[in-house]
Amino acid sequence: MKINGLIVAAGLSSRMKDFKPLMKIDNKQLILHTINSLKQSGIEDITIIVGYRKDDLEELLKNEKVNIIFNENFKTTSMYDSFKLGLKKIYKKCDAIAFLPGDVGFVSKYTMDLLIKEINKNENKIVYPTYKNKVGHPPIISAKCFDYLLNYNGNQGLKGGMECFKKESIKISTPDKFILFDMDYKEDFNKVKNSYENREILSYEDCINLLDYFDLPKSIVKHCEKVKEICIDLSEAINKYENCINIDLIKSAALLHDIKRLEKEHDKKGAKLLKDLGYDNISLLVKYHMKLENYMEDEINEKSILYFADKLVIGDEFENIEKRFAEKIKKYDADDAIKKNILKKYNTTLKIKSNIISIIGEVEYDKLEEKWRGK
Repeated sequence: MKINGLIVAAGLSSRMKDFKPLMKIDNKQLILHTINSLKQSGIEDITIIVGYRKDDLEELLKNEKVNIIFNENFKTTSMYDSFKLGLKKIYKKCDAIAFLPGDVGFVSKYTMDLLIKEINKNENKIVYPTYKNKVGHPPIISAKCFDYLLNYNGNQGLKGGMECFKKESIKISTPDKFILFDMDYKEDFNKVKNSYENREILSYEDCINLLDYFDLPKSIVKHCEKVKEICIDLSEAINKYENCINIDLIKSAALLHDIKRLEKEHDKKGAKLLKDLGYDNISLLVKYHMKLENYMEDEINEKSILYFADKLVIGDEFENIEKRFAEKIKKYDADDAIKKNILKKYNTTLKIKSNIISIIGEVEYDKLEEKWRGK
């Protein structure tokens, strides 16, 4: 199925008192974020309807390989008129469209992939994403709707036109809160800017909601919580001397490191999932929580601390390093390849422990171990 992107950015942004498509979030114009929301999932054929500040947008987008259509009546027409103008140009060239207003720029790859997978089943005329039961953007609209939408009078906007297909549409839940974020006023913009630029500072509730969304058993959640406790204690202790650990980042990564624990290669799959959700830095920590690159073993940072903390927890209980690895070596004593891998991890864990003690001291480290045992 060929899916085209359609973005409407023709309005005056009069309520914002600024031109939204060119306002910057994370040092990049909003319209570029919107384009990326589509391209990241393979939607390359993108049409953008422009009006106000047409020349500025064309200059910005000249290297983006997008199709630009000018709505010369942008001052007197509605968003739906711009939508129809774009649809008329592309409706014979695709099987569906993903529609985004120009001020919705942060839909994750995970969400886009979910919607594309669903519309490709060819069972529904429109697929909507939802976050906590609230419908957001982008809808993906099947070609089965095009004729009706092109002839619809637009009295109730695009939402009114799509209402005709309510019974033949489906809503797909996503953990992606950014599907709800649009911006009409400056306070909306500031809220979205702050939320997006600090998107990897997740609260405990955010992390638990993600684990619940992906149906993690309570036993794994408890394991993650214990790993988080150890990560925080180690990070706070280290930061007293070197201030090198981002505690907000490692808290989130510790809680989410086993998000794909029920699958093979859960470290790689968990990292990919979190990257697709837009959590690039958390993803990197999760990627290496099972196996560090050789050069990482001598570094004390979020990656090595998460790796180390995970090796200290069996289930949701602290376990002595030597005892844990001795049991694993005994279990796989007849398999040289597995035993070699276990010994490598054991030596890496001991090296990290030694590096931590060199910073915080053996007395302080022993106190932490007593705490983790519950003494």
